[in-house]
Amino acid sequence: MKDHPLQKEASTTTDEIDVFPSLDEKQLDKLGDQLESQTQERQEDLSDPVDPSKDHGSTTLPAKFRESDAGDGTRREDHILTGTRFYLCTVSLMLCLFLVALDQLITSAVLTEISNQFNQFNMMTWITAGFLMAMGCCCQVWGKLSINFGRKWTLVSAIVIFEIGSLIAGVSRSMDMFIGGRVLQGIGGSGIQSIIMVIFTEITTIDKKPLLFSCVGLVFAVASALGPVIGGIFGTYATWRWCFYLNLCCGAIILPFFLFTYRPKPPVGTFLEKIRSIDFLDCVLMIASWVLLLLGISFGQTGSSWKSASVICCFIIGGLLLIAFCIYNFKYSPSPVLPLDIVQVPSIVAAAGTVTFTFSSFIVAMQFLSIYFQNILGHDPLHTGISVLPSAISTSVVSVTSGILVQKTRYLKVYSLIGCILQPAAVGLFILMGTREDLGKSIGFQIMLGISMGFNFQPPMISALIDAPKTPGSTILTTAFLNFARSIGSALFSEIGGAIYTETLKSGLRKIGGQIEEVQYPIDEVVLRTSILQKLNDHDRALIMGQMVDSIHYVFYMCVGLSIVGLGCSTMLSSKRVPKRENVEA
Repeated sequence: MKDHPLQKEASTTTDEIDVFPSLDEKQLDKLGDQLESQTQERQEDLSDPVDPSKDHGSTTLPAKFRESDAGDGTRREDHILTGTRFYLCTVSLMLCLFLVALDQLITSAVLTEISNQFNQFNMMTWITAGFLMAMGCCCQVWGKLSINFGRKWTLVSAIVIFEIGSLIAGVSRSMDMFIGGRVLQGIGGSGIQSIIMVIFTEITTIDKKPLLFSCVGLVFAVASALGPVIGGIFGTYATWRWCFYLNLCCGAIILPFFLFTYRPKPPVGTFLEKIRSIDFLDCVLMIASWVLLLLGISFGQTGSSWKSASVICCFIIGGLLLIAFCIYNFKYSPSPVLPLDIVQVPSIVAAAGTVTFTFSSFIVAMQFLSIYFQNILGHDPLHTGISVLPSAISTSVVSVTSGILVQKTRYLKVYSLIGCILQPAAVGLFILMGTREDLGKSIGFQIMLGISMGFNFQPPMISALIDAPKTPGSTILTTAFLNFARSIGSALFSEIGGAIYTETLKSGLRKIGGQIEEVQYPIDEVVLRTSILQKLNDHDRALIMGQMVDSIHYVFYMCVGLSIVGLGCSTMLSSKRVPKRENVEA
């Protein structure tokens, strides 16, 4: 009796089965290539999720993009805001940020008036330096504190410190008291700026951040436009003290608004547990090292010789403390302010370098452009504020435009490269500006600089957040790291720019000393008190102003160099695109 076909098939061993009985060797190779191609197609990047409308041969989707938890016992999704709460919270944060951004430039138009009030022109640079140094040195520490104590109450503490500093500066009776108030403003301002950026990273998902961060650029641009104008109005028609009283008035409205609109889930743990988790030695080493390094530059340009003991000690001790911080923070600290796994990511370091050098170049260029308008062209504070509007307006427009483009196209690196390529050329064109006013050059060059900066406000930050480690707290500390890099860079290079201007001007004035007909003022006094130019004859004034223009040009050369370094850093940014909404875990 013949076997049934099924019985015969069942009796066949597995090693006798011919899987592809009808395929020859060439067809098998072709089929293998097709299978390999399909396997590669399934390995989709997170930024390009699987389209369910296509047949990928597998029902398994890639893992969704997720940012790290805060590291304070709360989950990522606990902080997401939507609807009315999101918009109200965003407005309150923008107002807080505007207050600090405004304060960075509002005093630029009243420096001379403040120095006249206290009759201490040799300390005029400290009006800005005290604020910027405190602002730069504390950013990373504020980020760490916000994890321990929560973003809400850490930000409230920063606002209170900022307002106390504003009050002291406004009612000050001496230059020392005034500078102390400015330092307190810088400490509080660094916390406000750093923590607000952290909150922005938490209240929405990564796919919505481009447009949100472009609004941050808009706030800075508007503040840079209004700051000198408001300062000029107060200095001309009222008193410079209103530059600081304004903060008190605005703070009284903004603080309650923020408390009402932002109600996050509090971090877990008792107050004592949070205190014990802070590595105070790590924080002190970081702050002290940068303070001493910046003090050394300030002392060198404001009276002390660069070879003096005070300057040398600041550089040596500051450098040693910075080395000690790096060793202790990365190797021994139980709770590092700056975790090693963040700085080990090349794209995050590249993003930090991009924001440091491009923003520093922009800030220093704008500072000395204001000096150019006041000291060379003779503009009053109000006129100076109006003169820098082209850069502020173009920065605002391009910042929002680039945010929309990033939101639509999801590309980041390309827009950063566009801005970084334009910036060296834009700053370099400022060198063509001479002792005579050329309105066309002034407006055109500023617009080009504003365009370059507008493209670079959000791409580096978002690029870093995409590559941030997924360990708890890494997103917050990565955000704080980029804010620290930007703030410390602007403080450092503002000081270096001031030193270049002062030293080259002193050297130039000594060279032309024999050509000046009326030598009745010391060189140092001419450098500090540019108002005495009006007391000189036309011949002497032209010679001195020519040297001032040359010194400002040297600062612009430095800004070109910074822009080129920023361009180099931008080439190393991550090429990843912003993830699509459907591939982001809320």
